[in-house]
Amino acid sequence: MLAGQVAFITGASRGLGRHVALRLAREGVRVVVAARTGVEAVADEIRAAGGEALPVVVDVTRWQSVSDGVALARQHFGKIDILINNAGVGWYKPFDEQTIEELDLTIDVNLKGVMYATKAVLPEMLAAGYGQIVNVGSDLGRRVIPNMAPYVASKFAVLGFSGSLLREVKNRGVKVMTITPGIIDTYFNGGTEGTKEETWSLRPDFVATTIVDMLKLPKHWVLDELAVHAMGQEF
Repeated sequence: MLAGQVAFITGASRGLGRHVALRLAREGVRVVVAARTGVEAVADEIRAAGGEALPVVVDVTRWQSVSDGVALARQHFGKIDILINNAGVGWYKPFDEQTIEELDLTIDVNLKGVMYATKAVLPEMLAAGYGQIVNVGSDLGRRVIPNMAPYVASKFAVLGFSGSLLREVKNRGVKVMTITPGIIDTYFNGGTEGTKEETWSLRPDFVATTIVDMLKLPKHWVLDELAVHAMGQEF
């Protein structure tokens, strides 16, 4: 169902984004690996397995960088059918200890980055009458915990943006879906992938497979929001 389509993935150089890129490539999707660093390595990994990939250096906090990256992808592949807004940052510490730079970056990456990438690809999708956008949110977009106030605020906002936009564009053939995972065994908050127990954290390759399954839904189905977390997660 997805073979031959083109996917633009932000934050694709490591963690969940890398696993999504690899998983989509195995489905025959042509993948745009977008991130600030490390894009060549993931693109090479996809090509070595027989897939098609374009590495694009993109800073999602800068509109011009996002716009230029999307333009380069269109020039290379001719279109963009799928957008995975995966890039994200956050810090686990009290609000009064977070710097202004950290506050700005949290909002710029987690919220404005989602809006920038969506803004860049949406006109083409609307013109084609087809497109799928998956925003990687968080289970903290539906609940609150201490020491992550800016991150929680940004993920609440992503859900609001996604739901509102879906209702603007779904009658024109474009889906906007959000996955809200719990703790994932990735590099978030200074972690190292492969170090967390599976009982209380999600394996990124399994989350990636779930995202691909969302993209495979029948044409007239849309999964507005999907929450998933490990059984042992305590919040």
